[in-house]
Amino acid sequence: MIVIVDTNLARNENSYSELLGNRKQLQAIAATNELYIPEVVIDEIVTQKRLSFLREQAQINRSGILKLTSFSIDEAESLAFEQVEKKIRSDKSIPFTVLPQAPVEYAFSRIYNWAINHEPPFEEKSDKGFKDACIVASIDFFLEQSSEEKQVLICTDDKRMAEYFKDRNNITVEDDLKNVIKLNNRPKDEEKFEITTDTSDVDTKNAANAGVNDLIEALANSLSFAETHSIISKLSSSPHVTTDQQELRILSVALENQQVEWILKDDDVSDYIKPIFLRHKDDLIDSEYTRYLDAFDLPDEREDERESPFFTTKEKQAFRIFINEISQHTVYKSYLSTFELDADTIRTRLHNLLKSHLLDSSLENVKYLTDILINGAVKTKPGSISINAISDFVNLLDNASPRKKEAIMANLISHLEDIEDDMPF
Repeated sequence: MIVIVDTNLARNENSYSELLGNRKQLQAIAATNELYIPEVVIDEIVTQKRLSFLREQAQINRSGILKLTSFSIDEAESLAFEQVEKKIRSDKSIPFTVLPQAPVEYAFSRIYNWAINHEPPFEEKSDKGFKDACIVASIDFFLEQSSEEKQVLICTDDKRMAEYFKDRNNITVEDDLKNVIKLNNRPKDEEKFEITTDTSDVDTKNAANAGVNDLIEALANSLSFAETHSIISKLSSSPHVTTDQQELRILSVALENQQVEWILKDDDVSDYIKPIFLRHKDDLIDSEYTRYLDAFDLPDEREDERESPFFTTKEKQAFRIFINEISQHTVYKSYLSTFELDADTIRTRLHNLLKSHLLDSSLENVKYLTDILINGAVKTKPGSISINAISDFVNLLDNASPRKKEAIMANLISHLEDIEDDMPF
């Protein structure tokens, strides 16, 4: 069987060495079918990768944490996408054949008529859909040039493209790659039955799929928190099982629209989007991945790959409150003072301090903390210190990886060094 895959089912923005995404599924499909990727799809994927590359490059340039490490920001800035584009385009780690664009003399009149009459694959009320039309024209031309009629399965989640092909006897449309794999695993007679089944089932499925797509686009255009909550409620209660591509679109929309991102922590929004993120976290570029870590306060599983720690807003806040309490209540330290450098020693001593003040809401003096952190004479100011500020910092240390502890200690010592020294003259 020939399997032709559309852009949304093959996109892979966060890899700059591999062309195609959904790799396990496409590898399984390519192993038992003739996999074709339209030339238009390849160009679109490369363009998406270029934009993602530039976004990540800008993120690196703005990163305050990276500036504290030995990472070479200048080297990252000097990278040009053209250096990796050739490798991306030549990637055949998943075997496929390029489906070339149809000749202009074949495609132009068809695309013009589709657009002017708002026929599929163009939108019903606009001329949006040019790239899809180019793909459709390429498929039509390819099949017309074939010497024999072949069974073709087109993988797309675009409802108008699906509508264009729905009455073609030798073409089946699927919006989820998992269903293609299931089809391959069925006996031949069952497969034949599936392909020739009543189109009413397909129409019902397409209608439900279109309804979810409409809700996702409504989420993208939500203008208020109340509207966002309403759309999330409808998505949550929909009986339609969302496809991988729809879920990736939801994750993208949630970060693009502040009316969604700013309330990701709300229970209903979190309950719906957090599981989607956990299913697709490996498919996101790092800047998107870390924004979701921040929103849901989740552990960073990419730290070793990134070779630098990521701190959530909650973690940064815990550090800032703790060090500000110390700085604001300390007058000076002896110029001969040294600092405790071992994070685990500090953590153990802070735990013991908290155990001895279990019934208190605050410490009466910052001296309890400076005695743990600073070796030497310290002059402090009167004033109580919140127990919560200490316990939040201890929790930060408890859950920190070795690399993250190293960064915490470097920043802690930097702030302690800023405390004025008492000079003997």
